[in-house]
Amino acid sequence: MLQSVLSLLLLVSSTLTASRAPSAARTYDAALFSSTKDDAEFAPIIERKIDFYNFDYRTVDGHTFDLRDYFKGKSLVIIAYVAGWCPNSNRNGHVIEKAWSVYRDRGLGVVGVAEYSDPDELRIHINRIGIDYPVVVETKDRNHRKDSLHYRYRHAVGDKRKWGTPFYVIVDTRDIEAGSPMGLLARRVYTVSGEVEESELEQFIHPRLKVAPRD
Repeated sequence: MLQSVLSLLLLVSSTLTASRAPSAARTYDAALFSSTKDDAEFAPIIERKIDFYNFDYRTVDGHTFDLRDYFKGKSLVIIAYVAGWCPNSNRNGHVIEKAWSVYRDRGLGVVGVAEYSDPDELRIHINRIGIDYPVVVETKDRNHRKDSLHYRYRHAVGDKRKWGTPFYVIVDTRDIEAGSPMGLLARRVYTVSGEVEESELEQFIHPRLKVAPRD
């Protein structure tokens, strides 16, 4: 009789444990990469005439990051606006990381700008892709969507997506405005309102960078 009661108690305990919600990280990780390439939102690289501004957001480890300073010594910089929970941002993030790894020594810079993401979501995004370029935070939750420069830029180019990630602004540093007031950096940029095709990004980057050094 005692053995039956103990077995029943163990069964109830196991059921209660299984019914509890899993940790946020585990739930997020399971759903994050469930989409396939069929769900991709590819968009072309398009030259734009818009005012693009400097920023000095905090990095994920709390340091101030000045974009204008980062441009020094580089030929081309990709500013990648992403959300940690966004499958498109995560899938396309591997394309950006690969470009950074290949061309960083030839003058390519990459900066990730996190939007609408809490620290756990952002940590998973960075670790899953293996990002080692700078990542800064503009907004931390979905309630500030319309308060961001990210929102302003993508609506200026007709991006009608609700969350608009990923969204890329690519700056040729020859277009940098020297000493412009109000933090203006450039009036000519290139944008991608969605995921960028790896082959198109390669063709765009290659002729705009420094010639590779001879072995």
